[in-house]
Amino acid sequence: MSQAVLRLARQQAFSSLRSPEWRALLAALLVAITLISLLTQLGDRLEQSLNRRTAELLGADLVLRAEEPAVLEAQGTLRSSRVAQFPTMIEAGDAMMLVSVRAVTDPYPLRGSIVTEPAQHPDIPEPGTAWAEPRIFEMLQLEPGDTVQLGYSQFRLSHRLMSSPDRGSGFRSFSPGLIMRSDALEATGVIAPGSRVEYRQLFAGPADAVATLEEQLRANLGPDERLYSLRADQPMTGRALRNAELYLRLSALFALLLGALTITLSLRRYNAAQHSRAALLLSLGLENRQLLLLYGYQLLFGWIICALLGTALGFGLQQLLVQLIGDLLPQPVPQAGFAAMSSGALIGLLLLTTLGLPAFYRLSQVSVVALFRETSLPSNIRSRQFQLLGLGLLAGLMSIYIESLTLALLLLGALTLSGLVVGWLAQALLQRLAEGLRHRMRLGSLLLLRIRQQRKWHRLQAATMTLLLTLLATLIIARGDMLQQWRTQFPPDTPNYFLINIQPWEKEPLDQLFASNTLSPTLYPMIRGRISSLNDTPLAETDLTTEQRRHNALRRELNLTWAEQMPENNSLLSGNWWQGTPAEPLISVEQDLAEALGVSTGDRVGFQIGSQLIQAQVSNIRAVQWESFTPNFYVIFSPGALDSLPATYITALRLDGEQRTLARTLLQQFPTLTLIDIDQLLNQAQALIEKLVDSSSMILLLTLLAGLLLLVVTLMQELERRRYESALLQTLGATPGQSRQLDLLELLWLGLICGALAAVASEAILWLISARVLQIPLTLHPLSWLLLPPLSALLFTGIGALIRKPLDQARCYSLLKAN
Repeated sequence: MSQAVLRLARQQAFSSLRSPEWRALLAALLVAITLISLLTQLGDRLEQSLNRRTAELLGADLVLRAEEPAVLEAQGTLRSSRVAQFPTMIEAGDAMMLVSVRAVTDPYPLRGSIVTEPAQHPDIPEPGTAWAEPRIFEMLQLEPGDTVQLGYSQFRLSHRLMSSPDRGSGFRSFSPGLIMRSDALEATGVIAPGSRVEYRQLFAGPADAVATLEEQLRANLGPDERLYSLRADQPMTGRALRNAELYLRLSALFALLLGALTITLSLRRYNAAQHSRAALLLSLGLENRQLLLLYGYQLLFGWIICALLGTALGFGLQQLLVQLIGDLLPQPVPQAGFAAMSSGALIGLLLLTTLGLPAFYRLSQVSVVALFRETSLPSNIRSRQFQLLGLGLLAGLMSIYIESLTLALLLLGALTLSGLVVGWLAQALLQRLAEGLRHRMRLGSLLLLRIRQQRKWHRLQAATMTLLLTLLATLIIARGDMLQQWRTQFPPDTPNYFLINIQPWEKEPLDQLFASNTLSPTLYPMIRGRISSLNDTPLAETDLTTEQRRHNALRRELNLTWAEQMPENNSLLSGNWWQGTPAEPLISVEQDLAEALGVSTGDRVGFQIGSQLIQAQVSNIRAVQWESFTPNFYVIFSPGALDSLPATYITALRLDGEQRTLARTLLQQFPTLTLIDIDQLLNQAQALIEKLVDSSSMILLLTLLAGLLLLVVTLMQELERRRYESALLQTLGATPGQSRQLDLLELLWLGLICGALAAVASEAILWLISARVLQIPLTLHPLSWLLLPPLSALLFTGIGALIRKPLDQARCYSLLKAN
């Protein structure tokens, strides 16, 4: 009997192609599979490409930093290289300059490439030579081929170092760079006990091998070791890259939800059209279980066709898009993996199963009485169990995209609840509007009658369209918020020079020099100290967890400062900023450090500064924008708390165009200060941000186009239902123009109401996404409240006017006869 059911399902699948409901379902499934396949493949390729771009900044896939040299043998398919980096002075005749030296081993770097002038160069400098950045040539007035003294050794500067990855971390990485061979380091004699050297070991290889090594290293990190990976521990680009990847996943997730909405609506319509046929098949002897199996096979045949076409279309479209916008993407763009290529078809099957099984189970329970009179489909405990199972599977699928089952459940629950509320609210508003128009326009009575007759359908239609608009609006606004966060990270006035080691007696003449060049940077006093106690308990005796003790701020000396006003790029989270000079020392603590220490306002923190112990009370907790290229501090003291201690000053400033000559003047007039040029580092970070912007714009455009396509499919289904009513109205005397006006008037009010409700719903979802996913500040968007309702109404009526086909009298009769 199962073979007969299978054969009947195959015949029914192809014969049903004449049915508009079955064609609409296949179209919705094809669009969903194509869109998910396209976005997943494209997202996978972009994610790999952006990871490679970030790896070029690191010079590797994984970097282990330590204060002591450690040699780990790279195993299997991993490659490894070692770097020692330190600040030191080089001499050229009577001129001296502070530089950041990198002593490297071959091969170097493991990711990215070094650009030099002349362009031809070996993998690392040849014996007796070094490569130096243009700033060194400029400041020391040298040319390629000249010699510099480094410790006891001399090196010929054979190449200008135009750009390079792996610049290191901290202030030592900001000085103009010089690259030499590691085997020539010992002869220089510049490394001695107490020297401030950063040792790094670089690793690169397949993603799974790197992930395994990262897990092993993180579990055994020493107190002076730190691990840098593609997504973590990168204050400049790590958060931006993480948000870009999350946005790609969010776009694919929204494509999944858009497809699920359209498939749900198509299934509901096809299900309603199959009442009589299902009752007929039952009357001919088919059992309920066999009827369910019949429609299951039919869905499987439909899925096979759509999966093959959708996967091919998705692959072809993403290949075409990569070719069209290849110059905007970080190169090279790797091919998508098999999982990404097959994801559209598999997700389409899962959607069809989770959404279709509950619908067709109810259809299999239809009564034979439906052949003689219209009956509603039964709803029992089993059908509700299937619905809950479908929602659970959908939540699990969503959790794969956003990597959080809790967040997926919250998002799905919010969408489901808002859909129910929105449906009832939209239908009620539609009826109130129609009642208000009843005596004010000729078609008011007909509009009211239609809305009353179709109130159940309007609830479903309004909920679906509102959620569709909500998803699109959320994606647009989330991208805008994310881009704003990226762009404010590097505004046009971002400092490109740091000045450190400014002595107190140099502060006044330095201020005068800045003022004469129309500059006004803030000079921050700086003292180094280590946290020693919490609430009068030594740090070693506190009950901090192992994770808390691993916080970088607890394993080293901190740069401490004091200030009357809170610095820019800082925001107060709790407590109060002090006024004037408090009688007792107060401190402001950065948010992450406060969480690591488990302290809040009112607690006491002790500091070891040189030979002195200073106790201070926590006055407030603040958030710090670490991505800004300005002096930032974990701890800020109140004025007067550290007056008795010797301090130097630090500042950051922007020098452009002719002002760049001021750099040489600063070194000539103030030879003891250290000038750090971060232009190359800033340019690298800005280039990555630009790639992220381009990628997110492309993903947004694709999702919007797909959303519009799904909206067209949805409205086509709705207008198809209206054709029978329009045929009846025209047969009873209405003109084709009046019938058209009635349909467009209904779509106009539906669009206005759906747009208004979508504006409210999108704000709620944005709060969830901003706080839990993208981790960006929450802002309100009043412009969307004003623009979304009229744009939605224009969109609905515009699509309706374009796709609505006029009916002549002969067509009206044939439709009524067929119905």
